[in-house]
Amino acid sequence: MLAHTQAKALPFYRHPTPCYGFECVYAVEPGLRVFDSMDTAALYEDLAHSGAVIYRDFSDSLEDFNDFVSAQSSRVTFDPARKAATANTAEIEAGVHEMGLHRENGNLPFNPDLQWFYCLEAASVGSETTLCDGERVLFDLSPKTRKSFESRAIRYARRIPWHNVRRFLSIELQLPIDSVTDEHLQQVNDQVAGQTYRRIDQNLIASELVISAVETSCFSGRKAFCNSMLGPSVNYEPPRITWADGEEIALEIWDEIKEVTARNTYSHFWKKGDIVVIDNTRVMHGRRRLDDISRRIFGAQSYRIGGNGQ
Repeated sequence: MLAHTQAKALPFYRHPTPCYGFECVYAVEPGLRVFDSMDTAALYEDLAHSGAVIYRDFSDSLEDFNDFVSAQSSRVTFDPARKAATANTAEIEAGVHEMGLHRENGNLPFNPDLQWFYCLEAASVGSETTLCDGERVLFDLSPKTRKSFESRAIRYARRIPWHNVRRFLSIELQLPIDSVTDEHLQQVNDQVAGQTYRRIDQNLIASELVISAVETSCFSGRKAFCNSMLGPSVNYEPPRITWADGEEIALEIWDEIKEVTARNTYSHFWKKGDIVVIDNTRVMHGRRRLDDISRRIFGAQSYRIGGNGQ
């Protein structure tokens, strides 16, 4: 009844995902675009309330999606391992295996506020994108585990090819890639608390990031278990993840994280034209096994307007 009433008043209606509460907005008029229908205030309010917004049955093209990202962001950034498709987007090409839940760039020194997805071609079976609200996960963790993560930071340690680090820093520091040198590694070490870059040789950089696994959402202002502890490393060496002092994280804690996140994970089966916007400081995302390789999903990362993004 509520959806019917909303449809009379507006060219779209809302129906949150049952059991998970992510905001779903459905168009009811043909030809309606998200780009024309949603302003920044409405999007940010939805993200503060729900952590993720799913737009369905709208008529936005990939270029419209590109423009929507620009209009709602102070600055767009990129995953340096992906090839750009439009000015702000890149096609997601991450193999066929299941991808664990993660915060985008969660083990890198600069983390975007927003993660965006657009479906150009939907899969015929499976291949769902997964969403997990870190606020719910933090609430669901046992008091002992929650206290551990609220009081102790974790550490990601790995080696990254210099050309990937160089491209990443050129984007985040807004510099020509050819001008990025070891001085910029030190600049980031000095500017970003917990980050340490160290050159191994001409081709490899050692990276260590000490950071809390519990983040404060930049939209809701509430704490969330939002990190990349379960995340994939499709284009990079997998990081070694420990407590900040190097102590191993107990297997019982890993098991609890996997169990709690699993029961709080929503699987989104894509429909052509779907747009999904995620609060990257609250909601982790991943993907089920890719059962249909004809699926085409495009992504973007950005900083919110009025935030602290560079």
